[in-house]
Order: sequence, then structure tokens, then C-alpha cells
Amino acid sequence: SPMLPGRTSRRNHSLPSVGFLSFLLILSGRLAGGAVAPARMRGMRYMPQSASLSAGRMNRRGLSFRASCSGTAKVSGQKLEFSLERKESSRKDRSPQLHWAPPTFRLQRRGLSASATDTAFSQVESESKPLTPLRSGTESSPRVVIVGGGFGGLYTALKLMDLKWDIKPEVTLIDVSDRFLFKPLMYELITGEATLDQVAPLFSEVIGMTGVRFVQSEVSEVTPSDVPGQKAGRVTLSDGQTLDYDFLVMGVGAETDLNLAEGAKEYAMGFGTLQDVRELEQALMDIEDSTTRDSDRVDISVVGGGPGGVELAATVADRLEKSLGNDRFKIALYVSGGELMESFAKDARKVALDTLAAKGIEVKYSNRVAKVERNLDPESKPFVLKTIVPGSAEDSTDQNTDLVLWTAGAKPKEVKGMPGANGPIPVTIEKTLKIQGFDREFALGDVAGMGLPATAQVAIQQADYCAWNIFASVNGEKELPFRYQNLGNLLALGPLEGTATVTFPGVGDVTIKGPVASALRKLVYVYRMPTNQQRLKVGSEWLRAPDLWVPPEAPKELKDLEKLNPFVNTPNLEKLLDEEGQEELKEQLKDAFAGLYDRIRQETARRP
Repeated sequence: SPMLPGRTSRRNHSLPSVGFLSFLLILSGRLAGGAVAPARMRGMRYMPQSASLSAGRMNRRGLSFRASCSGTAKVSGQKLEFSLERKESSRKDRSPQLHWAPPTFRLQRRGLSASATDTAFSQVESESKPLTPLRSGTESSPRVVIVGGGFGGLYTALKLMDLKWDIKPEVTLIDVSDRFLFKPLMYELITGEATLDQVAPLFSEVIGMTGVRFVQSEVSEVTPSDVPGQKAGRVTLSDGQTLDYDFLVMGVGAETDLNLAEGAKEYAMGFGTLQDVRELEQALMDIEDSTTRDSDRVDISVVGGGPGGVELAATVADRLEKSLGNDRFKIALYVSGGELMESFAKDARKVALDTLAAKGIEVKYSNRVAKVERNLDPESKPFVLKTIVPGSAEDSTDQNTDLVLWTAGAKPKEVKGMPGANGPIPVTIEKTLKIQGFDREFALGDVAGMGLPATAQVAIQQADYCAWNIFASVNGEKELPFRYQNLGNLLALGPLEGTATVTFPGVGDVTIKGPVASALRKLVYVYRMPTNQQRLKVGSEWLRAPDLWVPPEAPKELKDLEKLNPFVNTPNLEKLLDEEGQEELKEQLKDAFAGLYDRIRQETARRP
């Protein structure tokens, strides 16, 4: 069992830092109305009074338990209460990992109290443990730590294990959640078209027997590797545990930026995580339960004119139409600029506008939301949205609303000590996806500054290159520059509504709509699932639900049949008939598939 603090040697780092103790002594002097000189401090002695050990748990990964201790401590005559916790875990394939969490102290003097946590405690433990030597070459197993289990991080891990190594790498994937969220399908959770396991499977199920190790935790600090000094890098977790690495992949993703308007953080709901989905689901259930025929109309405001705002507005409209009816709610979509979904093709924007209008959603252009606040009038709706309209007679307009959903803006997540993050985020990276100025640290997805859209297809494509370049670094192969291939855009506008835009070389953008586009979107996302097991699971379950693919009523008239025409406009094939157009097609095909060809050629060259 773990030893109690105070009965261990000095080398177990149970002593808090001098700076922290000085802070407590100064604080005690402030509370007493006097002053205490930190220079007179002679150290600390722990005196444990109680201890407890939680029930151990054995599973297929090993044994884990938690121990805690509390008591008093003396510092130069000052008496403090403390609590201390220790976790121990041992995996069948790894040596035990032991650490004490930072102790929390409470100081009482003359009826006043103050508490603080010795954050330097875990830093002393981490810093005092020497960094391990950097592993190089093909004779040892490289340690790859991937921070972030989104598309970029998870797909990099799986791709690394799929490559033909002489000695397989030790790949560790870290994420704060226990589930991988397939973000493009979040909207299906709101309408009930998909289940939680289809959209957000457990990492343990996704990883399966691939050999990837998953750690559910938050990263508190990163210490970059020292290649000239042959020292490995280190990732410190929030509980004090450390992981040394030979290669690091930062794929922490982005989060909804609720700081773009005053009060948005307190009163608006984002839509980017599984927790956001749960909160929105609960909010809609509360609205549905409280709305009666005699109650006022429900007003919902969606902020953001990108594809996320459009899809969310359409999704909520479909949900409330089934539960409340068309005349019981109103949705307004606030767009700061003069265009909806500026990065999408013109035909896709037109289909989206027509669909929003058919659902009764009002699009308010050039309405920048400046403030969200609680409504002080108890007889009115709970929130007030203050918007600024350029060129209007008044500086701002107020709109009372029942719910504010925020999709405008996203900011990359930051991690203390993240390589290359001394300046603005996202970090600057090289064409090989290495963070500029670092040899063994990579970044992809939203934290990688390449000027590309923050979409799943970008992160998935980067994952292939990132995995290969790590493999190439170890095995002395050629590293490949990342080439982004725009495969088009998919948009969900309802259970059997949507758009799919595909860019064809020599032809341009071709947009389809309706049930055909909706079916194509589902098929593409099933194909993009991380593993064959997940593809088989989701695909088979969806195929057994015909209402996800076939309209409820067959077309009875010619005009109904015309609505099923998937093409928004007839594709322009004239360019393919002349020599100039054919030459342009060849160049575009060559550029589009150059990166894919290089990667396949390099990988197949390694196979026997």
C-alpha cells in the first residue's frame, strides 16, 4: 500500500515548494492584520491523522485504486490542515505508475480562513524526474503521444498502427472525453435519426485490439523534446501523471468562441461537444414540456451564418415541428455579413436558403450580435439579444428570445507549453505538418495554421500525412509535404434533405439536393468512420431503417417527380469536348492526385 506522507524519505517530493509556503505565511499574516517574514520559515512537517483506501478494481487492463490522507502540518509554528490523495495503477503490460496529487491546505487564524493548492507539488515531481533518452532508429519502439482524440488525433493513431513497421510504435492517445465524437453527425442526435453509439462510440470500442493505448485525461503542460541533447519530450496530465514521448502530435481541436459577444458565455449555448448536445437536448425537452396551446410562441435565436448555424437551425426546426407544430415556434438565424455560407458553392447556398424559408426560418443579414443578457422582466422571455445593424438609424436593436444557440466563431484550444504556441494560435507549421522550429512535434486540424477550413476532411487527410511522416522519420524514408484535396461539401437540412457539392476537374462544382444528397451524405460518413467495425455497425443499422433513405410518400404526379431531380443545375460538360478543356482537365487531375500518388507509392515500397 502507498506510504503516508511524512513517513517517506525526502526524495518522494512530499514537501511543497518554498514559493507556495511563503504565499501561505504571507496570507496568514494578512489575515491576522500583521506580517510574517517568509525568511524565517524553516520547512514543513506533515502529521497524518486519518487515511483511507478505496476498493481496488481489477479489469482486463490491470489493477487500480485510490488512497487519501488528511491531517495537520506545521510551518514555522503555523498549523495548517491538509488533504492529500494518491492514485496507483498497474497495467499488465506496464510497470506501476504511482503519484501523489497536489495537496490542498486550509489555514485558519482569528476566525478567518483561506485555502490553496500547492500547484508546484506536481511540478516538482515532474521536473525532478529526469527526462528519458530520445529513441531513434529502427531498433527501438518509438513512443508517440497524441493529444486530442478528434478526427486528426484518432485517425493518426489508427494509421500509425496500420503502417508496416519493423517494431510497432507505442502509441498513446489522450482525450478528456471517453467517446470519439463524429461531429458532422451531431445533428442526427437532436432529431433522433442516430443513436449515441453510432455518432459517439467509446474510444475503447473504436481502438479495440489495434494496440493504441487510450488515456482519458486533460493535458496540463507539454515539455518539448531536446533532439540535440537526445532527451525525450514530456506530456504532463492534470492529475500529475507524466508521459515521455519521442514524437508528439497536437490535435486538440477548437471550441466555440463564446467571447465574441458580451454575455454569450453566460447565456448562450454552444454546439461543438457531446456535452453541448446533451444540454441542447435538455433545453428542447424543457421547452416542449412547458409549451401549451395557451402559451406564447417559442422564439429561438441561432447565431452564425456558416454551415454549422444553417444545419443547427434546420435541425431544431425539424425537431420542434414534430413536437409543437409549425405555428408554435419561430427561429431566427443571425448572420453578421451579407452572405450565408460564404465558402460553399452558389447552388448549395441557394438550396439552403430555399429550405430555410420553407421551414419558416428567418435569416437576418448584417446583424452582428453584440450582447446577450438576462431579461429583467419576469413576464417576458428569459433572454435579450442585442444586435448591431450597420447603417441603421438606431445603434442596436433588442430581441427577446427563449433560447440562444451560438455557432459563430471557433478558437483553437491552448495547452501550456505547447510547442510553437509562444505567439498566436493556431501554430505555424511546415508543409510536413511539423511545428516550425521543432523536429519531433507535429500539429494538425484546428491548431495547425495552414489557412485551410476547419473541417473533418482536412483533419482526416492531414492524419494520413502525419502518420507517414512520423514513420518516415524513424525509418529514414522520404517525408511528404501535405497536399489538401478538396473533395466537396456536405450539408444536412433535414431527415431527407441536404446538399452535396462535389468538385470535378474540368467541370467545376456539381451540387445535388434532396433525398439523393441526403443518402450520399450518409454513405460518405459511413465510409469515413474510423474502423471497419464501426462502418459495419452503423451501415447495417441504418440500412434497416428505410425512413432514413426513402421518402414516406411515393410521387403521384409529374411535378412531384420533378422534385426528386437531384441536380440543382445541369453540369457543364462543354469544356470536356475541346482540346483546351481536356488539357486543363489533365493538369487538374495531376495536381489533385499528386499527393495521394506519392503517399501510396511510398507506402507500397515498404511492403514485401
